[in-house]
Amino acid sequence: MDEKLLDSYIQEFLANLKFIKRRSDSTVKEYKKILTSYKKYLIKIGINKVAFLTYLQDISNLSQRTVRLRIIVIRSFLNYLYESNYIQGTNYWKQARTSFPPESPKGLTEKQVEILFSVIDDSYDEKFFTLLLKTGLRISEALSLKTENILFYSDYAEMIVIGKGNKERILKISLSYAKNLVKEAKKMIFEVETSRGETFVPTQRTMQRKFKHYTEIANQLIDFLRSKGENINFISATPHSLRHTCAKNLLTAGMNIEEVRYILGHSNISTTGIYLRTSQQTKIIAEI
Repeated sequence: MDEKLLDSYIQEFLANLKFIKRRSDSTVKEYKKILTSYKKYLIKIGINKVAFLTYLQDISNLSQRTVRLRIIVIRSFLNYLYESNYIQGTNYWKQARTSFPPESPKGLTEKQVEILFSVIDDSYDEKFFTLLLKTGLRISEALSLKTENILFYSDYAEMIVIGKGNKERILKISLSYAKNLVKEAKKMIFEVETSRGETFVPTQRTMQRKFKHYTEIANQLIDFLRSKGENINFISATPHSLRHTCAKNLLTAGMNIEEVRYILGHSNISTTGIYLRTSQQTKIIAEI
């Protein structure tokens, strides 16, 4: 197909998106990015079903969320061309599904956890990411923890967590772990003091960047171990993966699903059920 004509179609569609449908600049930018990638198929194959199916096949290895977004964008574009009488024939693109079964949360294996934490060389970072792994807290929940949220009793301690929707849950933890959490902490557990004596709590983005840095180093180590014959998958994860790992570990250890639901702060037990299915599947495979 002629590239100039195709560019005019895309520009007209994006203008309609922005000025008629009043979509945000960020949305228009995302649509343009996706259509630019799809344009290569249209130039080579044409605006037809073959190009559409070829594109879907090539992006099938991406996450379900990404595939869904791209299908929505392409369908919207082709609908516009169809309704504007720029293309005729059957509207084949409407057959593409945008709903998928829920993906199983991706946690880390025991070996991956071992390697990841072996490369964390900062005590603050180790303390933070260990908390996510042990308790399944979200990043925001961990960063908002105050020393007053840790309550000590004779033989155990409690951690008061403020979760989504300002909902409170109380987690029982060991005395030794609780003491380690509040050690050297002031008002906030994960408060950082500057050289000027000022204090602040890092942002979620900061901790995500740190985690990415450690996974990159861990993957270098994994690459070396793989070259020596060890069968270890590379780590493709975010800090939230530690929450997934915690959930799977709790279920594998025999904790019931209602307890895990409470610990994670899920409002719906069906959300926790995804971990249960994964845990059960792992158990069955191990027994083969």
